[in-house]
Amino acid sequence: MTDIIVIYLAAGVFSGFVSGLFGVGGAFALAPALIITLSLQGVADVHIMHLTIATSLATQVITAILTTLLRYRAGDLLVPLVGRLAPFVAVGAIIGAAIGDALPGIVLQVMFICFVGFSIARALLMQARHITSGSGAHPSAARGPVVWFFATLSGASGGVLGPGPAILLAPQLRRLDFAMPIIAATNASLAGLVGIVAAGGYIVGGFNETGLPEYSLGYLYLPGFFALTLGALAGSPLGIRFSRRVRDRLQAWMFISYLTAVLIIMVAHTI
Repeated sequence: MTDIIVIYLAAGVFSGFVSGLFGVGGAFALAPALIITLSLQGVADVHIMHLTIATSLATQVITAILTTLLRYRAGDLLVPLVGRLAPFVAVGAIIGAAIGDALPGIVLQVMFICFVGFSIARALLMQARHITSGSGAHPSAARGPVVWFFATLSGASGGVLGPGPAILLAPQLRRLDFAMPIIAATNASLAGLVGIVAAGGYIVGGFNETGLPEYSLGYLYLPGFFALTLGALAGSPLGIRFSRRVRDRLQAWMFISYLTAVLIIMVAHTI
């Protein structure tokens, strides 16, 4: 069990780091570690993906709160921008959590892999267009059907699969000329919102399930949550400090590399 806790702590540190660096909420970093460790603990395959997503979402709440506070202190958080996007993200998260609870674990795993692949392709397309982020965009620029659609879709995808809004919203905010630190701060705060709404849905949805591991609250695996959270609280400030020293375009390429690594791990474990 000690080895398992060490894995959770290390995954938590990495999750906090990428949450601070990219504002993604850390679920992509947590998913491979949770799937592997829950398998090693002998948890039934039918429950692994639901436990993974719920525990990732709950951990995401803590890292998102810390990252948002640190970003606010650094002057990166535009509260009006978050306020414009939050209602659409929240509605999407409610829908996503309901869908995720109803789907079989293997379907969620395949969807997760496909979503990571889509995210990589979309990020590469944005890079190929040489879109750079500036610093002069006003919060009122985040308006219109396209922005609202992607905000809702980002909440839904987070509710189903765990990743924060950064995957779908970041390219839209870059297109509107927001700076990367502002985008990361916005995504972090919205990731916390997705985590609260969707994790609650998975907890309630798992109350009547049998065969869940000991110390589970619905689909939330509490030992993993606490260990991951401790690690994430240490990693998040490191990610924020690092992000402020990296050029915007290099940071975007690092994000793509990070997603590619997650995709490789998930495909290898699924096969």
